[in-house]
Parts: sequence; structure tokens; C-alpha cells
Amino acid sequence: RRDRRHPQHLRAAPRVERPAAAAQQRLAAAVQRHHALVWRTLRRFGVPERDVEDAAQHVFLAFVDEMNALGAGKEAAYLVAVAVRVAANARRKVQRSPEILGEDVESIPSPGTPEALLDEKQLRQELDRGLLTLPLEQRAVFVLYELEGFTLPEIAEALQIPLGTATSRLRRGRGAFEAWVANRSAEPQGRNTAGGES
Repeated sequence: RRDRRHPQHLRAAPRVERPAAAAQQRLAAAVQRHHALVWRTLRRFGVPERDVEDAAQHVFLAFVDEMNALGAGKEAAYLVAVAVRVAANARRKVQRSPEILGEDVESIPSPGTPEALLDEKQLRQELDRGLLTLPLEQRAVFVLYELEGFTLPEIAEALQIPLGTATSRLRRGRGAFEAWVANRSAEPQGRNTAGGES
């Protein structure tokens, strides 16, 4: 017989920890999927390598605060937007010339011969030099669209700007970057002259 002193509906009550557990699971998934993206964004927007891990923690702490209000599938765009703001704040604290970024922008090294890796590293360094010449507002849209593959509506939503503004910033960023590339191409022997020869 069933024990009538303990009705079935009073047993197996839901545990109150479930919402917290779900939040922890979503946070862990966001870190696993988007940590490299956050890292690249922080570095491309000028956070020195020694500070980037602390900055990434700030980004994910902000994600925790807004997680319940954030729709599914919006994690990457939100994290990138916060990373841009955190990077801007970090840059204000650094009273020196912008750091030239290197191979650490990419969290996973590419396979290949030493010569190919050197060429790839030099190309990334040149890319980052060019990006640092863009105003922050244009650089944000340019990087997210051209390098990270976000759509303009996603960028506008993430950065909380009108779609037309995002489109205009992308157009101006492209023009400025293309002008920088043209100027670099016109320089005799490029960076090799500046580096000197032994």
C-alpha cells in the first residue's frame, strides 16, 4: 500500500538549484565556444597581452549579469560588443603608443613550415598595423564584419547603433583600410627597409 501520510505529489519536489545550474551550464558553454573570439577582439582593439586575460574575465562577468535577459543565439554578438567596450576602457589606462600585435592574436597556431608560419605572422602583424590606423568606431564594424563574419544587422544590434550607421562606418572603414594598403604597397621595399639588414 502507498503511505498516505506522504502523498506522491509532495515527494520529488524540484530542486531550487536548477536555475543556477542552468546558468552555470550556459556560461561554461559560452566560454568554451567564444573565448577565442573574445581574446581576438580584445587584442585587435589594443589590449596588451599581459592584460587580456583579466579583460576577458570582465567580459564574461558582464555576460553573467545580462545572461537571463539575453536571447539564445545572441551570446557571440553580445560578448564582442562588451569586449570592444572593455578594450576601449583598457586603452585609456595605457599611456603609451599602441602595442603592435603579433601571432598571439590567434589563439591556435596554424600548421605549416617555418617559412610559411613566418609569412603568416608577418601578414597578421601588417593587418593589425592597418587596423590600428582606423578610428575605433570604424574598426569595430570593420573587424566584426570582415574578419569575424557578423552581419550588419547583428553588428548594429550588438553595438547599439542604427543599421545605417553601421553600414556607413563599414564603408568608411573599408575606404580607409584600402587607402592604407595602397600607401603601404607604394612604399619602396615596405617594412624590410625599416627593419634593416645585417
